[in-house]
Amino acid sequence: MTLDTLWTVLPLLALIFMASGTVKGLSGFGMPFIAVPGATILLNVPISQAIAWVLVSGVATNSVQLIQTRREWRVLREIWPLVATVLVGMTLSVQLLSVLDSRITTLILGAVMVISVGAQLWRGWVILPERRTLAMVTGGAVAGLFGGLTSFYGFPSLQVLVATGLRKDTFIFAASFLLFSGTIVLAAGLGSQGLMTPLDALISAILLVPALIGMALGQRLRRALSPEKFTRVVLFVLLATGLSLVIRSLILA
Repeated sequence: MTLDTLWTVLPLLALIFMASGTVKGLSGFGMPFIAVPGATILLNVPISQAIAWVLVSGVATNSVQLIQTRREWRVLREIWPLVATVLVGMTLSVQLLSVLDSRITTLILGAVMVISVGAQLWRGWVILPERRTLAMVTGGAVAGLFGGLTSFYGFPSLQVLVATGLRKDTFIFAASFLLFSGTIVLAAGLGSQGLMTPLDALISAILLVPALIGMALGQRLRRALSPEKFTRVVLFVLLATGLSLVIRSLILA
């Protein structure tokens, strides 16, 4: 994409990022999971380029949510095994982003998400306290592996957070910290491999505006949700994300 063609597609990109920001504000996550498939499918750009466009919005929106829910910082004592394994896994697997064809990996990840999250919606499950560390390490390792290859490291890491029974604001803080940290790893990986150009950085900065507008709208909607409804919203967003990953991998095949 050039600077000239940018202005022709900017309105569509703004709508995509406003929609992804709304989902982010409503559920506490979901921005790259909406924006990346939207950009790759509707604009036919490489996945690595779409990931680059989300970086500024990802860092900024997660920073805002971390500040808003900063009183929940003590949850880091509980979730550090999850965060650590996700980041280590991503640091290793992101080095393969420019080498491997991620379509098959994306298809597998999306299919597993649909089955797993669908089962949890059908019959909810809870991780017992004595099994949380094992669940976090295992879930974090899987999320980190897929995260570096597909840019999506929210599964099963976010599903693990849901199953631990965190309160709404505590979940928002935990998810935002995890996603903020992962975005930094992705940015470093893309930069080290030359997959993010100065134009991509400019586009990423411009799209922060519609993303923030959408997030503000989503947060207003979230305040009206009970804890039970919020949990179901989170799971439905994960389910929709899994479906979008399957569709993206099939369309781009």
